[in-house]
Amino acid sequence: MSSSVSRRAQPAGRQTRTPPAPQDPRWQLLALVRTCRDKLALRDRDITVLRGLLSLVPAGATPVQRVVFASNRVLIERCDGIDERTLRRRLAQLQTAGLLIRKPSPNGKRYQIRDADTEARLTYGIDLTPLFALQSHLEGLAALCGQEALQRRSLRAMIRDLLFRHPDAGTPAEREEARLSLRRVLSIARLEAILRMLAPESPPTPAPQMTVSDSQNDRHIQRSDKEDLESEPAEKCQKPQPAPETQPDEDLTVEECLDLAPTARALAPEPLRSWDGMIDLSARLAPAIGLSPQIMQSARSALGPHGCALAVLGLIEALGRIRNPQAYLQALILRAGNQGLNSVRMFRSLVRPMAEAA
Repeated sequence: MSSSVSRRAQPAGRQTRTPPAPQDPRWQLLALVRTCRDKLALRDRDITVLRGLLSLVPAGATPVQRVVFASNRVLIERCDGIDERTLRRRLAQLQTAGLLIRKPSPNGKRYQIRDADTEARLTYGIDLTPLFALQSHLEGLAALCGQEALQRRSLRAMIRDLLFRHPDAGTPAEREEARLSLRRVLSIARLEAILRMLAPESPPTPAPQMTVSDSQNDRHIQRSDKEDLESEPAEKCQKPQPAPETQPDEDLTVEECLDLAPTARALAPEPLRSWDGMIDLSARLAPAIGLSPQIMQSARSALGPHGCALAVLGLIEALGRIRNPQAYLQALILRAGNQGLNSVRMFRSLVRPMAEAA
């Protein structure tokens, strides 16, 4: 009877939501190490051994509980059955990387000696305390690795674009090296060298001229309206229409744009001093974040060349927060056609979280 009464007392249609469980800090750390394993000089087997060690630590482990006392036999089972020699080498490598400390005992066993007050006097085992202490450092290192991965993707996209638009650029040997670089894992410096090697001598195709003078065009980009964009739009697909013309109410210089988009500044093959260079850079970087030529052409028609460039540069800075840049740009195009779009405010909205974090 009591159970039926309690069920009737609950309002119809209301369901109790279970709050999401907090993410386990052990696997957060493992994900960070996996992201920046190249920086730490680690291999796949090192990550496997670290995962096995963390599985033997309690989820909410205190500093005292971060020591693993399991035998090599147990560790081998937790590490996908690797052989003991590999286990020893990988433990030594993880210690070299500063992620753990090995405290060997005189007899080679792992154990702890306590006194009558249950206070630990001697501890022999694998201490993972350094890993937990390095969380903030690993987070910064993982962010750097993500930026470098984006830079490599962008450089490969620019090399692919040069090979497509200038099939006779460089010597045959240089072109073959550039083609092979698209399938190899090369350093950023080497990719930049290949890009400079293939760069044609002729200047890039100039962007469409605005109605203002050249000095004004190089100095600033003008805003069009006062629409703010804080979250990802979700309008239905419609045919984009040109954005309505309004009076400008704010300027954005090239220097300010580069300060707000440090990733684009780092990816530029040469210093940028004009909006023509910014527009050309955005067109080169667009394929690296998954923007197709068709969506770029629609964005130029709806947002104008400067607005399209700001949208691409803003999406590059917000890549960690926006899962589908192409769908986001399509929504911007639709908003520009339906309501008009303030491209400067849109750009500031995209880069604001990164600027505040910096």
